[in-house]
Amino acid sequence: MLNTLSRNNILTGLIWEPSGHDNMDAGYMRWMVNIRRSHRMYVYRVQDEANTNELIGYSLKTAPGCESFAVHLRNLYGDGIYHFDAGDHKIYLLMIMDGIIISGSDCVITENFFTEIVETLPTSKYSRLQVSEITPAQLDCIAESCKENQLIYKRRQRLFWSGVACGVLILLIASSIFLYSIISG
Repeated sequence: MLNTLSRNNILTGLIWEPSGHDNMDAGYMRWMVNIRRSHRMYVYRVQDEANTNELIGYSLKTAPGCESFAVHLRNLYGDGIYHFDAGDHKIYLLMIMDGIIISGSDCVITENFFTEIVETLPTSKYSRLQVSEITPAQLDCIAESCKENQLIYKRRQRLFWSGVACGVLILLIASSIFLYSIISG
């Protein structure tokens, strides 16, 4: 399933910036400063019923037009703990609570660690979240949605570069007419 996401320019494994920095450890804050310098920042503005939230994630991948799997899952299915089998006894895990992607959860972990998370879930602050397995059909739905967004992005990019080319062409024509009028006297 991770290969399907990668083929469709859908990003996983982003490092999500937590919503509140008030009670963060100094070591964590230094680490986040280094992440901000060395990774590409992706900013997603998401609209809820009452307000607009800004989700900020960092990734080593810098390909243009990439979409975040976590943001699409959040928009389609809302809060929850989502997972799917990533092969080789690994599980992809994503946690979303109150519309915010939990920092450190957009990742691949071992099956044993996932089992521990599920076992300790009833006593944690995430106990109200429902654990859901992502099906291949849901994955295909997200991939199709991302393809549509990427087509829109490519159209806008083509329109921008066409406008730049037309502007340069008009500038060249105007400057050649101006130079011709100066030379011919």
